[in-house]
Amino acid sequence: MQSSGFQPLQTHERIQLIDALRGFALVGILIVNIPSFSRSEWGPAEQQIQNGFSDILLVLIDTKFITIFSLLFGAGFFVQQQRAEKYGIDFTAFYIRRMGILFVLGCVHAYLFWFGDIVRHYALLGIALLAVSHLSAKATLRLALIFVVFLTPLLFLLNGILPVHTTPDTIDGMPLSAFVYKSFTEGSYPQILRANWIIDPLHNFIQDMPLTLVSMFGKMVLGVWLAKIGFFRNPAEHETLLRKWMIWGSTAGVIGSIGFWAIKKEMLPIPEMGLVVLVFPISACLVLHSLFYLAVFTKLYHRMLGAVLLRYLVPVGRMGLSNYFGQTILAFGLFYVTGWVGYADPVGLTGLALLIFVIQILVSHWWLRYHEFGPVEWIWRTLSYMWIDRKTKTRVSDSISVSPNLIGEKLTENKPLNE
Repeated sequence: MQSSGFQPLQTHERIQLIDALRGFALVGILIVNIPSFSRSEWGPAEQQIQNGFSDILLVLIDTKFITIFSLLFGAGFFVQQQRAEKYGIDFTAFYIRRMGILFVLGCVHAYLFWFGDIVRHYALLGIALLAVSHLSAKATLRLALIFVVFLTPLLFLLNGILPVHTTPDTIDGMPLSAFVYKSFTEGSYPQILRANWIIDPLHNFIQDMPLTLVSMFGKMVLGVWLAKIGFFRNPAEHETLLRKWMIWGSTAGVIGSIGFWAIKKEMLPIPEMGLVVLVFPISACLVLHSLFYLAVFTKLYHRMLGAVLLRYLVPVGRMGLSNYFGQTILAFGLFYVTGWVGYADPVGLTGLALLIFVIQILVSHWWLRYHEFGPVEWIWRTLSYMWIDRKTKTRVSDSISVSPNLIGEKLTENKPLNE
């Protein structure tokens, strides 16, 4: 029998909110990724459709939801660490093994399906989080700000000043973009895999990964800080913080997102040195914009109407890893089966993304009626826990009066954010 201390209403509500936030993040991630799934991002310039709607997406969606996803991953790390240490589990060995398995799952996704996989990034950075676990809450926040406000924009600038290219300019006598687009739209599966490997960010590590890893790590550390101060345990105790996020995120955050859009479009009429200075506050403002979304979602979730509507996202979040991989499968199935590969209209692509997400909501609700975990989560969890030392299991089970086979449930009872 499980200890009742693990099932208070407060903990249950907290987990529901976290899962709902993860589901919320997934819909934004899908909207951002779907041009890559349709292969239109590699299409010739004359086929690209850039309009007001694509600009709106860049301002309101781009970078915002992957930031929330990264925050949740970092918070999940701290939740798991606390619970593992409470029951005498060697967390470092356990978590390294867990991240190793996650990395393998990400590689399967990346090299058999889609080069844009981010799970591998999370697995690598998850291990790096072990280095910050001992820090106080204040020190954790300071470290997060160093990465978000200083190191991320600094690497962004260095990428522009000292660009590093590891991908070839031409392949088989064609420009890289033309080769990739032709492979993706007309090639056989082996040809698709070849193009996938050539442009894979991990394969082109020096060119593509440093900025991404530094940016993600700062947001993960910020998530660790949120977990350390108990934000996800009881958001009501952090009303002042939520209010600040809503005020600053809706003003400075949105302004920063507009500035980021203008920089990408090369529309800011200011000297180059001004741009160099501007990227630092913009980097912070982009995260503020994400925190604005997180705050609004949290406030709505604890109101009657919002709770009813937003809890439809909970099953999607509980199956976050399965649904992230599933978005790739569903989108490729849609575009390749229908012959819509190369479809580029931003409005239409967003509509298709929402359609896929509705399907995921329905499937997630159905699946969790019969199963405790999503399919990929089950694989990940099973492989992660199967090597826990039997003596440790026995010692822990004796201390809490449960059978050894419940230890995995004890560590994951809080539905860790990165599961």
